Amino acid sequence: MNIVNEVIAVIQEVFGKQTAPGAVLACVLCWAPVAQGAITLRPGVPVVLPGNAPAPVRRAAQDLRRDLATVLGAQSPLLSDVAELGGQPGIVIAAPGLGPERLLDGAVQGREAHAVFVRAPLVVLQGADVRGAIYAIYSFSDRYLDVPPLWYWASWTPPRKDEVRLADDTRIVFGSPHVRWRAWFPNDQDLLTQWRSRSQENLEAQFETMLRLKLNTYQCGLLDGGALATPYRAGRDARLARDRGLALTDSHISVFGASYREWEPYWTRIRKQQAPALLIANGKALEEFWLYHAQTAMREGMEMVWPIGFRGVRDEPFWQAFPDAPKTDAERARVIQQMMQRQVDLLKQETGNPAPPMLTTLYNENSDFFAQGLLRPPAEPSLIWNFVAARRDHFPAADVRNVKLPKGQPFGYYMNFQFTSSGSHLAQGEGPWKMERNFRTVGAIGPRPLEFSVVNAGNIREFVLELSANAEMMWEWDKFDADRFLRAFCRRYFGEKQAGRAAALYRDFYNSYWTQKKADVPGFERQYIFQDQRYARAIELILAQIPKGRSLDPLTDRAMDTGGRYFRIVPADNGADNQVEAILRGTDASMAKLRRVVAGCDALGEEIPPPGRAFFNDNLRMQAAFMHELNGVLQSLARALAELPDRAAAARHVAAAGDRADAMARVLKDAEHGRFQGWYDGERLFGVRRIKERIQAVLDPLRTP
Repeated sequence: MNIVNEVIAVIQEVFGKQTAPGAVLACVLCWAPVAQGAITLRPGVPVVLPGNAPAPVRRAAQDLRRDLATVLGAQSPLLSDVAELGGQPGIVIAAPGLGPERLLDGAVQGREAHAVFVRAPLVVLQGADVRGAIYAIYSFSDRYLDVPPLWYWASWTPPRKDEVRLADDTRIVFGSPHVRWRAWFPNDQDLLTQWRSRSQENLEAQFETMLRLKLNTYQCGLLDGGALATPYRAGRDARLARDRGLALTDSHISVFGASYREWEPYWTRIRKQQAPALLIANGKALEEFWLYHAQTAMREGMEMVWPIGFRGVRDEPFWQAFPDAPKTDAERARVIQQMMQRQVDLLKQETGNPAPPMLTTLYNENSDFFAQGLLRPPAEPSLIWNFVAARRDHFPAADVRNVKLPKGQPFGYYMNFQFTSSGSHLAQGEGPWKMERNFRTVGAIGPRPLEFSVVNAGNIREFVLELSANAEMMWEWDKFDADRFLRAFCRRYFGEKQAGRAAALYRDFYNSYWTQKKADVPGFERQYIFQDQRYARAIELILAQIPKGRSLDPLTDRAMDTGGRYFRIVPADNGADNQVEAILRGTDASMAKLRRVVAGCDALGEEIPPPGRAFFNDNLRMQAAFMHELNGVLQSLARALAELPDRAAAARHVAAAGDRADAMARVLKDAEHGRFQGWYDGERLFGVRRIKERIQAVLDPLRTP
């Protein structure tokens, strides 16, 4: 009898003294499984979320209920008070200020910390704050419902279960992240934009994935085409990110989220007047324009890392857009520095915060001016100096590696996984090892932890492995190891028995890329690689050259290859005398490696457990097969050029390139299924269709006598 009274006392302590005797008795009976060391969650298990929960937590709770229904086969009711459980098992979402206070684990401390633990008969998902609570929800879904972070992109269907069991001593605590602000920048969305428009689920998938990977910042413009129809209204993506619990920032072209592409519509639609000229001399108009965006973000309740800087209308230096810009680098750098200081002062005044979180991205001319000592952003304690990977090739340039930061200066790093013109676009290329080396190199330039990280991948689907690696490293900096990450990634998505072979195939795939130039940073593996966009542009230049006649160094288009940065082919580094010979050697070696990767994927594919089989094909086998055919296109065209003036021989090689281009398109088609049907419909930046048309246009005259 004493044991029963003790149990009743514990139950009333957890659920409240008002708990009815019948509910107490039911709880005593339901604790039988607990005595055996486990909590059992059955179909329809309730989810408890206090009524004062903020919208982002409520949204994550809805995702949890969806996952429970998918796995257990029944809808889980949403309750607002633990007492409504009547002593039965349930899942409780908790946080300081959100409650229920009596269930909180005092060890869950620090920004975004979270935990999953059992307080029999309850499973508690606790956050130290709002985002921590969201991360706790998704951590439970991943670990116990088999819904991994990339489930949407992996075409993943979790296996059905009759019940979910947790040991009654379950207690998993996640501390705070190493890097405070961890961002994605989805730029160049030629595939993503059209696909997202097809459903609300597609539209929101990237935000859910970011939070499942424990990121916290979305980089996008504050306004969009429809936002200026209503005063002080943010754009769709900015609002969606806010509603999910993500902070916002923007790119190097932005001031407080403003783009000068909105200059004229702002004045005509919002201010109902003719737009003043875009001039440095029109300082008051510039300030009004900037402040409108700051006021919009504040009215919309956005959590901001405020971007500051001074560039042009598009991705261009300001002097290309402002007619009254100075002519020398020193004067231009001085203008940028002065504009930054004005923006800092305005932001402090408008927000009332003496240290608002701010970011300036030292990209392109800003990076050049910084390297020359002409530009120094304001040394504000809350202004992040965000350095950028070398353009076109993604490694920290010498000016970043050797920078001397002011004492206590917060800093960050921006790295491209996808790049509009010369980088990866349809196939991942940089890899987790290169990502890790980039961030560790930059992380070493200052005595304090990196404050901000952002990676650019506009189409997302092709780059989810690299994005996942970056997210994990930014959270667990000291523990992260690229090899260990890759093995765990393969184990999570492809199965324990298959993980080792799958990880080896991924490494072989990344190592299949042609390194057209030797590294000049000691020990920097794969510093230079020939990504798919480089292939596409090289193909176009060779196709343009063939009608003109034989040239063994055809990749010298000055508009494209300014400064020799576009292709970076060093023939001597390839044991060659010219570009064509280097291409033939490089593609030959890559194709041999890629054939082995594809064959390895074919052998392993059927052994992958069904939930991960489609993902294995889409994320590895298909990309290896695509790169194999792409190498074949470039190689065939290089052979055609080398064979000139023998038109018949050249025609045979151009025709072979056409066959390879057809095969390349078929490989991409193989990755279109389920929710990704028509994924490549919007493809234009790489230009699969364009390449095929140009091959045919060159082939027809070669075949004409």
